[in-house]
Amino acid sequence: MQKSYRIGQNVICPMTRVSPTVLATSVSQARRLMQHPSPPLATERYVRKSGCKNDRSFTTVLSRFIFLVSLALLLVTSTTAVIAQPIVVGRSLPLSGALQSIGELKRDGGDAYIQKVNSTGGVAGRKIELVTLDDGYQADSTVANLRRMASEHKPLAFLSLLRVPAVGNEIPLLDELKIPVVGIASATHLLRARHNRYGFPVRASVIDEGRELAKHLKVVGIERISIIFQDVPLGYATRYSMDAGLSKMKLEASHFTLDAAGSQAVDVASNAIQSNPQAIILGVLTPAAAALILELRKLSFSGSLYTFSSTDVVVLRKLVGDKAVGVAISQIVPMSDGLRVKVVAEYIQAVKDLGKGSPTMLGLEGFLEAKVLVEGLRRCGSRPTTEGLVKALETLHDFDLGGFFVNYSTQAHTGSFFVEIDMIGPGGKLMR
Repeated sequence: MQKSYRIGQNVICPMTRVSPTVLATSVSQARRLMQHPSPPLATERYVRKSGCKNDRSFTTVLSRFIFLVSLALLLVTSTTAVIAQPIVVGRSLPLSGALQSIGELKRDGGDAYIQKVNSTGGVAGRKIELVTLDDGYQADSTVANLRRMASEHKPLAFLSLLRVPAVGNEIPLLDELKIPVVGIASATHLLRARHNRYGFPVRASVIDEGRELAKHLKVVGIERISIIFQDVPLGYATRYSMDAGLSKMKLEASHFTLDAAGSQAVDVASNAIQSNPQAIILGVLTPAAAALILELRKLSFSGSLYTFSSTDVVVLRKLVGDKAVGVAISQIVPMSDGLRVKVVAEYIQAVKDLGKGSPTMLGLEGFLEAKVLVEGLRRCGSRPTTEGLVKALETLHDFDLGGFFVNYSTQAHTGSFFVEIDMIGPGGKLMR
């Protein structure tokens, strides 16, 4: 016999195993009842038909009517609460350690776009909830963070996973977790060495950067080239990309290794200029780049200096000041302080609305990654799933984010090919 529960003068018959169809029908009927209340007799027939049999408790038709209205409010409120559940997205970024500034800028760029989306109602009526953990740019911490978020928060996707060395361990983990990541960024060739169903890079690859730098050197007539690379995964990745690009241009370079800590900058800088190079390429972390630039300026090196997009321009300017003027950098997003590209203007306004920081290249990268993710979510409909998101993202063929294009398919998750060479000008302003 089914039990009933007394609340005041009413007896509520519990609902068990109510199907979505029945629930939807009940909500619809209840809404009509609230908009067009039935006369007492009709209400009484409705209550009797519902199966709640306790004449002693329902002594009046009015009490039955009150019960139905209460039930209607409960059903409508419960249904709305289910629909309004946020879409959880996880992030693991270096918010401490050597790449803290890069992690913070990428985080703020993503925040700017997600806030913009949430302020207009979210995606299909659901707001996006970001869960962000600090990995300190340590591979083990990154993997632990992804596992923790997958277990505790059940994210629909990951956003903005940053660079080597973590990506070598992340790729097989994504296969295991079956959670897509938008904005997986790494200088290592491992990211695109094979097709990964759950990895969606947005930025151009380091191979693309090396190719464009080599083409630029060929165009401006530079033939004597030195490459200083740091004894870290990033350093070896940039050396590999430059050698590949130079080989296609039928150019060669001398190579010099800087220790991981960057403590040998004085000796390495001195050795690198012995062959009188016309250009020196720096494949190092930002602090090491600063130390090398200062030493090369002291040695009165008059050639050209180039570095990769992994260099944090904001930090570099703080560390070396005007000594950074003239350093050329390969960039994988348009300049973040101009309005010539539609998405850049959108980003600048979003940063103002966020009220945090100022526009930066790394922030724009995070903004673009978040925009790609949201477009995928919108294509999923009202009930997105991880597999549905993968399929939706794979429909973004030459998709225009506002003057910045990305390309994904079932065969290849390419992202963008955009690379341009910019230069740090007077006052630290980037110039094309």
